[in-house]
Amino acid sequence: MRFLPLTFFSVREGKLPLRMRLSVYFLSFVLLLLVILMTLLYIFDFLPASQKTIGEDMEDYLTVYERNISLHMGNIVAASQHLADDLTYMVENTLVKNKSVFGDVNDNASLIDKLEYESTPLLIQSLRESRSTGAFIIFDATLNSALSKAATSRCGVYLKINTPINFNTVQAPIVWLRGMPQVASRYRFAIHNNWDMEFDTSSISCWNEFLKEAKQSPKNSYFFTKAQYLRGTWEKVLLICIPLLGKDGEVYGVCGLEISSLLFKLAHAHLSPSLTGLTGVLALRQQNSDGVATLDTGAGFQEGPALAIPEDSSIYKVTIEKDYNRYSDGNLVFVGREKPLRLAPLSLFGENSSWVAAVLLPQRLERSMLMHRYILVASFLMIFLAVAVLLAMFLSRCYAAPVLQGIRNARKEGGAGSTTQIRELDELIAFMKAREQELIRQMGENASEEQNSEQVELSAYRMFINQIETLTKSERIVFDLYITGLNSHEIANKLNLSINTIRTHNRNIYSKLNVTSYKEMMVYIQMMTGRQQS
Repeated sequence: MRFLPLTFFSVREGKLPLRMRLSVYFLSFVLLLLVILMTLLYIFDFLPASQKTIGEDMEDYLTVYERNISLHMGNIVAASQHLADDLTYMVENTLVKNKSVFGDVNDNASLIDKLEYESTPLLIQSLRESRSTGAFIIFDATLNSALSKAATSRCGVYLKINTPINFNTVQAPIVWLRGMPQVASRYRFAIHNNWDMEFDTSSISCWNEFLKEAKQSPKNSYFFTKAQYLRGTWEKVLLICIPLLGKDGEVYGVCGLEISSLLFKLAHAHLSPSLTGLTGVLALRQQNSDGVATLDTGAGFQEGPALAIPEDSSIYKVTIEKDYNRYSDGNLVFVGREKPLRLAPLSLFGENSSWVAAVLLPQRLERSMLMHRYILVASFLMIFLAVAVLLAMFLSRCYAAPVLQGIRNARKEGGAGSTTQIRELDELIAFMKAREQELIRQMGENASEEQNSEQVELSAYRMFINQIETLTKSERIVFDLYITGLNSHEIANKLNLSINTIRTHNRNIYSKLNVTSYKEMMVYIQMMTGRQQS
């Protein structure tokens, strides 16, 4: 069978067999339904793991995550501000009782002892009520200003929860991390393994900038330090720092509360992201003068799958996309979303710096989800097409079989009276049979007419032959020369007669032979010579 390309025009022009045409029509209809179905699925986003659905899942989790962080941090900030008010009042009362001013605290062990002793109950109360992991007060003074490290060494008290096992820190044991040991002894506190007498302010981010801002800022201003490891410990902490401002505007020092990375994870452990591998992050977002945004995840904490994001400081360049952002440090790549947090009014890390709550997903997981979507859609399409092709072939066969059988019956001799059980086809066969009978009748009539015409021509020819005998001798000579193929002028020259004489003989010959012209006479002469040749 000659190959016919399957095109729309070949189907329309009837170049394909009936069954194949029906299959094409059925398949086209099924494909149209498939296109409509896929369009509806895409519009209403019923397909799994598209970038849009991934972004929406991120947004849903981020909304809850940001709200929880804001609530958690807001409570601790409120507790820190209350602590600052109480400690400021305590410092001023202690100075009044000892008939001193704050300038007398430097190099004054006795006065520092009293300030640390009086501040400890307030720190304990705030630590228990705020559900934080540490409470501290740092006085802007030192025990010995003659030491080489005196410029960054400041006295104070740092109380810390010793490894919380859950979010409830009310009954957790407290240890003494910074401050005079004799004060700790009076309160019967255990000394931390990494205890030190004073604070090293060089390890506190933006310490000097904070004190400078505190003198110019209104009361209750505060800021969050970057998350850092406490000296000699494995634990990463973030400090909320609030200045102790006296009535005359003098800065007595700084107080605040601590949030550890462990407590942060415990506080948000109940959240269950819909996307496997999604990690919540408290991070610092910054933007340089060129408009390039970065996300410092190491400045805050994370809550999610272990080792998903490095705990240490990592700067990720932010690329904004349609459904979510893409974060890359040149090695690791994440996708995610972020929301700003109103954590601190003092922007000590730059004007274009802000704390954000973000959710990050490793790019490999994103691609795996999208690949799963593509495989699922491709599998669905292949199965749908396979079923569609088989269904089209089956339906076309069921529909075409009686039609083809009826045509075969109609072709058979004696097939008259056979039916296909398809009304339209039976009507067509009956019409064709009636048409066939009409054509046969017309052909019979035409054959009779042709036979009569032949009989008329044969009679005229016979009369022509018989009339030849009536020609005179001169007329017969001229007639015989016509039989040889000569024309009138050639005959006149051959017989030495004028053309007028030949014309006269022609009229006589036409009249006797019953012809009307030279042409008609030559027709009969050709019939004569033909019959004679045969």
